[in-house]
Amino acid sequence: MRVVAMIVAGLSGLAIIVAVALQKTKADGFSAAMGGGSDMTRHTPGSKEAWLDAVAKYASIIWVLACLAVAIMWYR
Repeated sequence: MRVVAMIVAGLSGLAIIVAVALQKTKADGFSAAMGGGSDMTRHTPGSKEAWLDAVAKYASIIWVLACLAVAIMWYR
């Protein structure tokens, strides 16, 4: 069971890396940090960016739960 949780943690971690690496940056540089950036951070439903956001969010939840399960099983 521990091996399955480790595999799930590894695959979900890989999914997080890929989803974040494929996302476009939301900042326009220094001007965006000072409040002068454009309001293009919202994604339309069904777009690639919205899909990657969802993949990153759910993969991170699965990764945290799988790592917690591995830790609990490891110390039992």
